Amino acid sequence: MTAIKVLRPDVEGTESQAVALAPRGELPEQLVIGLIANGKPLANELLGALADGLRRRLGRSAEVVLLKKPSAGYPITGAQGDGMAARAHFVITGVGD
Repeated sequence: MTAIKVLRPDVEGTESQAVALAPRGELPEQLVIGLIANGKPLANELLGALADGLRRRLGRSAEVVLLKKPSAGYPITGAQGDGMAARAHFVITGVGD
């Protein structure tokens, strides 16, 4: 039988253990941020704001590559996914309602 441990910050004795972050490499000077808008209302606006915030936070310029799905019901194709993975340093998909 599997046990589920629930951690509650408002109850004493439920402190979580520290976890080490995975090692990260240095980011390139010219980032390429991939964005996949899922076709929902305001997804483009949300992803654009996210990209702007990342540029400011990272303190560098970044090229933004946007892939727009026709609607939330359509997946991206394998070729589109492979192309985005080959071009972008990281990809963010987003929803907006």
